Amino acid sequence: MSAARFIVGDSLTVLRTLPDASVDLVLTSPPFLALRSYLPADHPDKAQEIGGEPNPGEFVDTLLTIADECRRVLAPHGSLCFELGDTYSGSGGAGGDYAEGGLRDGQPKFRAGTPRWDDRPDGQVRTTTSDPVAYPKRGKDGWPLAKSLCLIPELFRIGLVYGINPLTGTTWPRWRARNVVRWVRPNPPVGALGDKFRPATSEMVVACTSGSRYFDLDAVRTPVQHPNQRATRNGKSATLNPEVSGRRLKDYDASMSAGAPPLDWWSIPTAPYKGAHYAAFPEELCVRPIASMCPQRVCTTCGEPSRRIVGEPTYSDKNGRPVEAHVWASGVASGKGAHAAKTQDPSGTTRQAPTLGWTDCGHHGTWRTGVVLDPFAGSGTTLAVATGHGRDAIGIDLDSRNADLAAERVGIFLTVEQSEAA
Repeated sequence: MSAARFIVGDSLTVLRTLPDASVDLVLTSPPFLALRSYLPADHPDKAQEIGGEPNPGEFVDTLLTIADECRRVLAPHGSLCFELGDTYSGSGGAGGDYAEGGLRDGQPKFRAGTPRWDDRPDGQVRTTTSDPVAYPKRGKDGWPLAKSLCLIPELFRIGLVYGINPLTGTTWPRWRARNVVRWVRPNPPVGALGDKFRPATSEMVVACTSGSRYFDLDAVRTPVQHPNQRATRNGKSATLNPEVSGRRLKDYDASMSAGAPPLDWWSIPTAPYKGAHYAAFPEELCVRPIASMCPQRVCTTCGEPSRRIVGEPTYSDKNGRPVEAHVWASGVASGKGAHAAKTQDPSGTTRQAPTLGWTDCGHHGTWRTGVVLDPFAGSGTTLAVATGHGRDAIGIDLDSRNADLAAERVGIFLTVEQSEAA
């Protein structure tokens, strides 16, 4: 039975206490730069809150520091998924396009110069807001021109792939970026637009360190319409003329009839959440990464995940009768296979690549359940989806109030802990 832990504490501090190679997927959405302060001004951990860095360069350094610690706790086959939105340069990070002063309604404003207190790769320790070396300024305070996007997601990806933050020169071990998934919101929040289009997207970078990471595409395939089909106005499908469908079939990958692989943009509406959290993940955004990138079980002896074994595909008509692939394909593609057309309906033919089983590393030892980690757990959406899909989960969040929200969503499978370093 899957279980989840919610650890209250600073994400970087808690990450440093987790064992090496102990998680299989990091899936998270960190606070965005200068958009919202979640903790009250008098909170004792206010200085550790991410998102209040004085400029984009320092913010990207913070994200890359956390990603580097995630690298250590990730198993070699693991993946990193960071969903990031961008920030407009200007008052409050909103570029003057929202309420008075450039802030969204109800959004507390970050105090300029509020540092993040931790050790940085350059050896400097931020201890007080008056520390003269706390946040060295670059150019005009290190920000682009007012009302310009800061390109935070792009800067973060450059830091991952090329191992350097172009704004600060700080270097890091490199990652492999496998995808950049665009989250498209068909129902984005309404705000003043000024001279720009309505923002409705953010980006999730999918990165790994190994050239053979765990990835189960068959777990996330979606139904696909056969090229011999077209939709009618009433929503039903109709069979096209074989001559027409034959031309379309040439560009059709028959393997897709078992299910199409998801594209690298996902249209997912924001989901209403009654809890007191400003920016809860929609659950659907977590399903594909968890199902495809977090193994169901991992060998505790060698650390190898059990991978799906797929057999040779078989074909059947709409009545479940076996169909030979070459007869079906030649009959439809040429438009001349009269006999084939009479004995089967090509539009109902499906391809199935059966799962023959799962790999076994041969150690005959014990298996552990795959683990999903969210260093910015918030209300616990990632944890709830992970446990709902039979994986274990670890969530970290600085705000102890979020532990109660996560408990409501995950239920009896959740245990709440206080970081010993807090």
